[in-house]
Amino acid sequence: MKRLLLLACALSCAMAQYYTKFEWSACNKTANPALRVVSANLEPMPVRHPGTVSFSVDANLNRVVQGNLKGKVNILRTVAGIRLPVRCYSYYGIPIGSCEYQNICSQLQGAVPFVPMNWLVWVHLMLTHGQSVTCPLTIPEGNYNVESKSADIPVFSSSFSWLTVGNFDIDMSVTDDIGEVGCYSIKLSLQPK
Repeated sequence: MKRLLLLACALSCAMAQYYTKFEWSACNKTANPALRVVSANLEPMPVRHPGTVSFSVDANLNRVVQGNLKGKVNILRTVAGIRLPVRCYSYYGIPIGSCEYQNICSQLQGAVPFVPMNWLVWVHLMLTHGQSVTCPLTIPEGNYNVESKSADIPVFSSSFSWLTVGNFDIDMSVTDDIGEVGCYSIKLSLQPK
């Protein structure tokens, strides 16, 4: 009986532990990737949904990023101390999760009807810097600084609601026609209100 009680206590402690701070780190394969993130923040942590988050990022592009952007995302989700990979899902034909993205630009453009516009940070960056938002992209080198922007986190579809709670360890890498743009690992938590 004591063992069962200890197991129940351990599980309840593991279930209650969310990341309390947004964390990120570089995982670049080249010594000089195109994208260098100087700082990034996301608050509150854990992210509560529905709700509003505040984010900021300061990044430098040391070369033009052009052509077809490809990406690879790997997500590990931890709930109640159990860590499992998140597979790739399709939501209205848009891949979500641990997926390989063959044309990020086109996939983001296709997401517009399903994703609130304030989520499309890339549109903000492109329009702020006087670039057209057409595919394939051409993003000039330079500093890209987004300070304290807010985004509304919607109520998630019930078919994916089970996937919107827990700690998430995410590795993301992006390449363009020239080579590696960047690779970053992030840690964040999602929690329903």
